[in-house]
Amino acid sequence: MRVRLRVAGLILMAIASGGCRKVDAERFVAASDPALRYSGRWDRAQPARPRASWPGFAVGTDFRGRAIQVRMTDAGNYFNVEIDGKFHGVVGGKRGAHLNYLLADKLGAGVHRMRLQRRNITFEEPTVIEGFVVDEDARLVLPAESGRRRIEFIGDSYTAAEGNEAVAATLPWKQKYPVTNFDAGFAAMIGRALDAEVTAVCRSGSGLLCDWKGGRKHAMGERYGWTLMEDPKPAWTFGGPSPDLVVICLGLNDHSGLKGADGQVSGADSAEFRAAYRRLVAEVRRRHPRARMVALASFVPWARENIAAVVAAERADGRKDIDYAKFDEFPGGYVADGHPTVETHRKMAEQILGQFALLGLGSAAGSGRDE
Repeated sequence: MRVRLRVAGLILMAIASGGCRKVDAERFVAASDPALRYSGRWDRAQPARPRASWPGFAVGTDFRGRAIQVRMTDAGNYFNVEIDGKFHGVVGGKRGAHLNYLLADKLGAGVHRMRLQRRNITFEEPTVIEGFVVDEDARLVLPAESGRRRIEFIGDSYTAAEGNEAVAATLPWKQKYPVTNFDAGFAAMIGRALDAEVTAVCRSGSGLLCDWKGGRKHAMGERYGWTLMEDPKPAWTFGGPSPDLVVICLGLNDHSGLKGADGQVSGADSAEFRAAYRRLVAEVRRRHPRARMVALASFVPWARENIAAVVAAERADGRKDIDYAKFDEFPGGYVADGHPTVETHRKMAEQILGQFALLGLGSAAGSGRDE
């Protein structure tokens, strides 16, 4: 009952926030406007209709005005609204084209910063930003982002923060939408702690070599090269600024999918996992030659053993751009089919950041590869 009330409350908030404010003088700003900053992986083949589907993507702008709405095509997802650096509310929950959501109104004079970020992960069609509606005399300016670090996370449902705001032990998939908040996951927390812009290439149920059921079609080793989470085309170009740090957080679903009836993973499958991991590391290195990497292992002993072995092998070969880190299990801190709560994500982030500091990544995530 507590989950149903929480979900219902969030949906009501989204509906209340999503009403389209009708004003006498407003204008439409196309999604291709140069004052809009897009973060994450976006398909911009049609500049006026950019699409995104990997978790945590965002769009923002600085604007001088009193109100702003977004217009989009979407499949019932939920979005955090941030105004002037502070959480402002949640919108979403509707399906269809030309959806208008009021993001903020009755703002004071001066320049305001707006950021819209998708909260949840979905396997449905990508979100399409059609544009924004602002006051007729509003002025938009591209937000300054100079000097910030960039971190790319490659992971699974833990990285996507699946179900982290739920209170029930289990939930149907779509009921997780309103109680998933990427911004309250460990990846986003680490990004804030290091003043870094975060890009997430992560998918629930997927592993490096296979999914949690053992299926090997389109595992994360392959999806890493995709612009959109569920579609191999278009391929991601790896253009634009490279990340300073790449964190690989895979292995939980591989362990689930590879283990036999006795709960053990065979030596052959373990060796194949290590080989696939090294291929991904090589691909990251090829695409981002100046980035540092962290191979992040979960609390599963098999994952720790094999990921540590990968890092040891890389460093034995003279490649000093990759380090090993891990996070523990926190008893009682899991909901929504075994996923970390917000508090557990906080504990994970603190534990990981402590290791980053020891590795020299706390204040120098962008220092590049050791020479």
